[in-house]
Order: sequence, then C-alpha cells, then structure tokens
Amino acid sequence: MGALIEFQEVCKYYYMGDTTVKAADHISMKIERGEFVAIVGQSGSGKSTCMNIIGCLDVPTAGTYLLGGRDVGKMNKNELAEIRNEMLGFIFQQYNLLPRLDLIENVEIPLMYKGVPKAERRKRAQEVLEQVGLGDKLKSKPNELSGGQQQRVSIARALVGKPAVILADEPTGALDSHTSREVLSILQQLHRDGNTVVLITHDNSIAMRAERIIRLEDGQVVYDGDSKSPDALVQAHIPEDEEEEK
Repeated sequence: MGALIEFQEVCKYYYMGDTTVKAADHISMKIERGEFVAIVGQSGSGKSTCMNIIGCLDVPTAGTYLLGGRDVGKMNKNELAEIRNEMLGFIFQQYNLLPRLDLIENVEIPLMYKGVPKAERRKRAQEVLEQVGLGDKLKSKPNELSGGQQQRVSIARALVGKPAVILADEPTGALDSHTSREVLSILQQLHRDGNTVVLITHDNSIAMRAERIIRLEDGQVVYDGDSKSPDALVQAHIPEDEEEEK
C-alpha cells in the first residue's frame, strides 16, 4: 500500500502577463498514514499552494498528486468535491461556523453532504463535540463561545466524517498563546489516536509540535525531516547583498 499523500514533481504555475510565478516548483514528498507533519514556510513559500492541492481545492499545473493512491490531477470538479468530502477534514484559521446554527448542527454539516441519516448525524456530532471538551454546550450558538471554543467546534466538524487526513491551515492564527497551546494539544492527541494530521503554518514554534517538518522556500522543499533535528529550524537564506545593506 502506497503513501496516503504523495507529490511527484508537483508544479503550480501562475501566469501574470509575461511573468510566470512558480508557487510550487517540482515538489516531491510522501506522507504516510498516521503521521503528524507540519508544512512550514513564510508568505510566498508555496505552503498555501500545497495546502490547496493536498485539500483538492486546486490541481497541479504539472506533476502528479496521489491521495490514497488516486490521481487527483485527473479529476473533474464533481470528483474533487467527492474525494474532499470522503477523505479530508479541514480546520481553518477562521472557524467558518454558521452563526444561526447550534454546535451540533454546525458539526453535522459534512454528514449532511454524505447523506447520513439524522439520528446517526446527531450521535456522531455529539461524540466528537464531547471528544473536544464541548459536550456541555451542544445547543450553544457560536457567538456564545470564546475563540478557542469555536476552533474546537471546527475541529469536531473536521473529525465527524472520520476523514483519512485532518488538514489544519494556520489553526491557531486567530488565537492567543494559551488557547493556541490547547488547540495544538488536541491535534497531538488526535495524532496519538491514530489520525493523520497535516498542519500548515508560518510559525516555527507551532511547527515544532509536529513530528516531522517539511520546510518550503520559493516553492521548493528545503528541509524534510524530524522536527527535533537542529536542521529543522533552518531559516530562509538571505542573499549577501541584502546582508550588506543591513
């Protein structure tokens, strides 16, 4: 059985007039089932492009992306929507909760798309809300919760469909440091429970909470290895002329 996520020389190019922007430039990587991986890089490094491709929100310009052994680049929009709903659970920086729905109703939404019967939806939504420590707030509305609690609801929503991959895009970006640690602890526990977690971040200290770091610069992988290695903290290379100006 192959890797759960596999990039084979993946490229994503954007054409702006006569200029070609290489958002992803021949990226190759594999993420196995049960890993906790952080994809880290500064703005413009290509990490958001990778997130969009992993999440089947975009397809490569060239190269191959395999998700669970299936070639995503050859899928049409309906097939992409189907594999997203089947394989992926998303956690975003903005929680994307619907204000008029209570927590159970918000968490049920992915199961509605899958056609899961109402009684089963309710049961599973309650289970995952209890899992993230919100079992006493099932009927609350999002605006009655703190930011950290709202992010927990979005984690529960990502979990409810039992996805193959939990894809967390800057999940602590809108939170204070204490609440950020709580959310990262939940992600670490999900990993210990056997889930595959892919964390997208620009923040080294957050990336270090993963087991493995893939660092991007200018659309290319510059490090892929253990998050505890000293090399994992390699910073972007500053050209000599810029150093002299400083």
